[in-house]
Amino acid sequence: MSRPPIPSELKRAVLVEVGHRCAIPRCGQTEIDIHHIVPWETCKKHEYENLIALCPICHRRAHKDEIDRKSLKEYKARLIQEAMKYDPNQFGEKIIEIKRCISEIDERQPGYDFKFEFPDFEDPSERIVSKNLEAWGNELLVDMRQFHDELVRKNPEEMHFYTLNWLRGKYEVVRRDAGLIKYTLIQYSSGAAHRGQCTRVQNFILNPFQPVTIENLLIEDKLVDLSLLVREKLLLENDLDSSYVERGTHPLGENFCHFNFRDWGMTFTFPEYQIGCYAIGEQEVFLEYGELNGIVDPQILKVARENVL
Repeated sequence: MSRPPIPSELKRAVLVEVGHRCAIPRCGQTEIDIHHIVPWETCKKHEYENLIALCPICHRRAHKDEIDRKSLKEYKARLIQEAMKYDPNQFGEKIIEIKRCISEIDERQPGYDFKFEFPDFEDPSERIVSKNLEAWGNELLVDMRQFHDELVRKNPEEMHFYTLNWLRGKYEVVRRDAGLIKYTLIQYSSGAAHRGQCTRVQNFILNPFQPVTIENLLIEDKLVDLSLLVREKLLLENDLDSSYVERGTHPLGENFCHFNFRDWGMTFTFPEYQIGCYAIGEQEVFLEYGELNGIVDPQILKVARENVL
């Protein structure tokens, strides 16, 4: 079995919990690797609680057992506890969430306007979700800057023909019990015929904390089963071209990465152009939890069912 890359959501969570520094006390180096506490050769999985950020030197020491596995587990547990700490402001009523916004405007022609909203949750157990969402927003801002700079570099004489680039990020908290976020990004890139809207999702289980991605959502080798189930529903419930649907629901993880947990089932969202032309817009498929038995990881399915509001 070849070793798959660590999903970006897991990498981000591991880096955020240590403040982008080595997790070994008094080290503090900012050049860091992601290390499996229990070796990959043993566990064959990328799991949040088994991943820790180490600088190259500490990473080598860990492989030589100069930093033992028990110590690494203790450091990891302490990091998770620290990430949960929060001193709430004193108000008469309980705060559910504060809305924060990453905002940046560049007025150089053609310029860009970036606004990314994210929730700052009050509950200490949800703070780690807020930190991960902020880190994601900052990654998108870096992408916007790079896109703009590359556009200017390649077309210096034509900048007055281009219109403003912009991105708007809006969120919907789909379920609070499991920390599940539905995100809508609307972005217009200069030179495009029309703006593009896409639903991007972030899913987190809070106790114990872990990002949920398509890689750890499904039972091994069950992506084909999910693909067939979703394809059947799309063709049954919508007047869509079967060739587009088959292409857009081919059993690849990237085709099913936009999902959310609802009270009684899951929705899978398909962005513009994935299963049809631009005019049909985004499409969603709802699957009841009962339909997902034998497809979704039973522990994740149990959490989703037990925490129905």
